[in-house]
Amino acid sequence: MGRRGMAVVGVVLGLLVSAGCGPSDDEGGGLPTLGPESSGQPTSASTTPEDTTASPTAGSSTGGPPNTIAVHRRKVVAASTSDKAAADAFIKYIEVRLTAYHKVQVDLDALGKTATGDALNAVRSDVAGLRSRGQHTVGEVWVDVPKVTARGSAATLTSCMVNTTVDVDAKGKPIGAPKPFYNITSTLQLGGGKVWLVKTIKFGGDNPCR
Repeated sequence: MGRRGMAVVGVVLGLLVSAGCGPSDDEGGGLPTLGPESSGQPTSASTTPEDTTASPTAGSSTGGPPNTIAVHRRKVVAASTSDKAAADAFIKYIEVRLTAYHKVQVDLDALGKTATGDALNAVRSDVAGLRSRGQHTVGEVWVDVPKVTARGSAATLTSCMVNTTVDVDAKGKPIGAPKPFYNITSTLQLGGGKVWLVKTIKFGGDNPCR
């Protein structure tokens, strides 16, 4: 999910100087993505991913990509309940982020429940940029979390995303081409001692997901 830095998004859903799910090496930027949290107990092995989709706007009438977004949860490796909770929070953030890029509107309540600091501000900034350019984000992401470590009130994780998100203009015409992969690092903190919030997100390389 990177942009101006997850073509959220980008979200998914950074995430990226142009819209779409494709950021550079900076923090924030954004990709958009959608996907509910999974259930089940964490294990030292990867959890079974829950493939989820979302979003529902009519398809483009210009022959461009469908005017929809989706986030698919793939492999998550979590060794503890806290690790899994942090990974779930990250994926939820990608969902909220991508939704904002698609609707070109920030749900402040949803965003505040998933992010803080730079990760929160990046979404607001990216949406303002999309609005000023008359663009929005469409496409899908598939999210892997191969490593997550939660200790006390802080957590770090790495993620790889397969990406098809791209920014489109008012007629549904893509602005550039999607970046096929995003390699992401993120930090999280416990908000109120109970809920994991994404604090920073950095879209780095573009190596294929394994």
